[in-house]
Formats: sequence, structure tokens, C-alpha cells
Amino acid sequence: MPSEERSRQALQALAAPRERFLSAVATAVEQVRGYLNTHRTPPAGPVAQSLAELGGFAAGRIDAARFAALFQGGDPLDAASLARVERALGVLQEVAAAGDDLFHVSVASGADLYGVVNGALARAGRAFGAAQTVELVRTGRFRVDEHGDQLYAFPFRRWNRAERQIAPPLVVEVDGADLRAGVLAEFLDGAQKIVLIVHGLLAPAPLARLVTPGVFVLQTTDPAELKKLAATEAPAVAALVGEGAARFTHDPAAGQTLAARLAVQALPTDRLAGPLGGLSAFQMADELRHLELLATGPHPPTASPNAGRGGERQEFDGGPPLPPAGEGVARSAGGEGAVAGSRQPEAGSRQPTADSVDTVDQLAAWLLRQADLSGLA
Repeated sequence: MPSEERSRQALQALAAPRERFLSAVATAVEQVRGYLNTHRTPPAGPVAQSLAELGGFAAGRIDAARFAALFQGGDPLDAASLARVERALGVLQEVAAAGDDLFHVSVASGADLYGVVNGALARAGRAFGAAQTVELVRTGRFRVDEHGDQLYAFPFRRWNRAERQIAPPLVVEVDGADLRAGVLAEFLDGAQKIVLIVHGLLAPAPLARLVTPGVFVLQTTDPAELKKLAATEAPAVAALVGEGAARFTHDPAAGQTLAARLAVQALPTDRLAGPLGGLSAFQMADELRHLELLATGPHPPTASPNAGRGGERQEFDGGPPLPPAGEGVARSAGGEGAVAGSRQPEAGSRQPTADSVDTVDQLAAWLLRQADLSGLA
């Protein structure tokens, strides 16, 4: 299916959250416009005429600006505040008129997915920054050094709870080689919806890393399934992928247990033999294995009779097998076959025994007593 068609279908599926965001922006435009109309300094002519009619009584007794506010319904804004509110209104109007470009971005080949998504949400978030600016000006709490930049970019990390509940949805086109789905976790809060249109070769289960109890996660080949993402009240992410990738749905509303929430429709039979972009074969296989373990459930551990005695290693039966030779195994200076990510003991070093651990604990306790820091321990 052509990329343009998939993007169109994704934007169409997100019609409800798009409308919710745009409706909030349109409401803010009207409110700010009304605020400006009631807090501008009125034309001097009518005010001067009214003061003249009061004659000598008005001289030295009536503040012309405050008198003018009676005709407008509020105290007039000073020049700096008026300029800030007018600029905020302009930003709200720009966001409201942006169209589909506000909700659709592309990640250039080799570019950073996080940076593109963060930037797109920061641009749309200027509407929230503008609304906050008006409120800060209205209440006399605006500070240039603290709030002066929020009309230019207002990133997701600064959005409050209410703003995240009306978050602008986002359709993101990205090459499979540049899909590092884990970086999107920061944005999955409130009612945020993100749809990834994935091009070309990709890892089999990139979205598996995002499966957590409260997040809706969908990896599918069928754009029609995006209606599930739009309907959920949870933060949600979906990827439209090509054939050969895993297909699964994690719906927080489906039940209390992982088995109830997670449905895996297909797992790939062919796996990439080499790296893809910056991902190694091990990392991609590990993502898929993670999804498989989520789907099948953990194997219950069985402790050995010696578990917990004198620092002896606890044994587990029935656990998943270790990765095949060559997967997840690094060749390090410490020798062949070191498990990736682990630190191997150097030649001639000794593993700590129970006696040595006890000695270290006793020494630490003594040092704390000598420094009189035991109350902080």
C-alpha cells in the first residue's frame, strides 16, 4: 500500500483526537480575543469627551485610564502585557490554521526519531504555551526569564495533566532502520496518540519494548485496526508495518492480567541475520523474545535445596533457554563467551565469599560509628 494512502488512513483514524485538540484551540482563540477586547485602552476621543463633560470636578480627581476601563469592562493592559497577549493570540491562530501538517511528520533517513517527535509536539504545544501566557499575564505572574520562550516551542515535558488529556495526535513516517521505539515512552501519557508508518525493512517486534500495563500498543499491517487506537482512553502507540513483522495488540482496557490484555496474532518465522541500522541481530531477537515471553507468561522459578545458604547460587528450572551460540554473546578481553552486558572477573581475581561480605559490612558499620553518621544510614 502506498505511503500516502497509509498516512491518509492514519490521519482519518485519528479524526476524533484531532478534533478534540483543534476544538480546544478554537475555544482558546475566542476567549483570548474577548479578553483583549475588554482590556485594551479605548479610543481617547470618547473618554476625553466624557471627562470634559464632568468639567473641573474631574481635574486631579479621576484617573483617565481607570475611567476608560469602565467603558470596556476591565483594567486596560500596559503596553508590554498587551503585546504578549496579542502575540499569544497570533500563535493560537497559527496552530488552529496549520491543517494536517500539525499532525503529520516524516523522519529523514538516518535522523533521530525522538528529536522529530519531540519537535513536532513542541510546535503543536505552542497552543498550550500561548494559553498559559495569557493566564500568567492576567494574574500578574508572567516572568520573561521563566515564560518568555513558550510561544516559540512548548515541549511535551512542560504540558500539564489537563493539556496531556487533549494532546494533539501524531502520524510519523519513519524508515524501519531508524525505528527506536523505546524513545517514545516519554510521550505516552495522558491521551497522547502516535501512529508510526514504517517503511522498508524493520525489526520483527520494535514496539514490544513499549508494552506496559497502562499503554495501548498496536503493531499491525491493517490500517483499519487503527480505530482501536483512536477509541482507547489510554495513551497509545501503533505501527503500520509490512508483512513478516510480528502483529499484536496490548489493550489496557481488556483486563487486569497481561494474558487478558495482550493478543499476539502472528510471530515471524524468518529473522534478520545481520544488523539493521544501529540495531544488532541480538537486540532484534531479544525484542521478539520479549514479546514471546509476554505472550506465554513467565516460567515459575524452582529454587534449589541450597538456595540462600552461604551465598550459594539459586537455581531455576524450566526457564527459557539461553540464546543460541553467537547471539547475545560478546568476545571481550576477559575471555571467550562473556555474556553481553555482564562484567567478567579478571584473571586471578576472587569472587567474594560470605565471610568477606560480612567483614565488609562490619567495617562499614564501624566507619559510620566513627564518623557519627549512623543516624543517616
